Amino acid sequence: MDSALVHAAIGSLKLSVKLILIIVPLMIAYEFLENSKTFRKILDALHVILKPLGFSKDASVSMLVGIFLGITYGSGILLAQSEKNRLTKLDILLTAVYLSMCHAVIEDTLLFVAIGGNGFYILGTRIIIATVVTYLFFVYFKNKFTTYS
Repeated sequence: MDSALVHAAIGSLKLSVKLILIIVPLMIAYEFLENSKTFRKILDALHVILKPLGFSKDASVSMLVGIFLGITYGSGILLAQSEKNRLTKLDILLTAVYLSMCHAVIEDTLLFVAIGGNGFYILGTRIIIATVVTYLFFVYFKNKFTTYS
């Protein structure tokens, strides 16, 4: 019994250290990149795609991180931005809706391809469903949230 608890505690500690080693540098990099011209250009290009779904320009950061690195990291950026009052309640809702269905697209798709799935169908289906559902949320909630969070 004791060895199982020790093993679980050591495993939890290792996972916590790994997460800290990933999340802290990401947050530091975000703070440095936040005002760079290159980062702004990437976000401007992404915003062109996200604008019809109801996202503000500031929500593009959380979406970029969440789509490629995962929902945990995207939500970390989302929390940091909402604390700075950069996101509306609608941005937060739409980001949560989209990222709950379409996050970590690279790693998840590769995992399913490794076990025999078709990456094109997996990725395409996730993106289409997340986009349609997010748009429906936007249409329904666009006039219900008018203030910052």
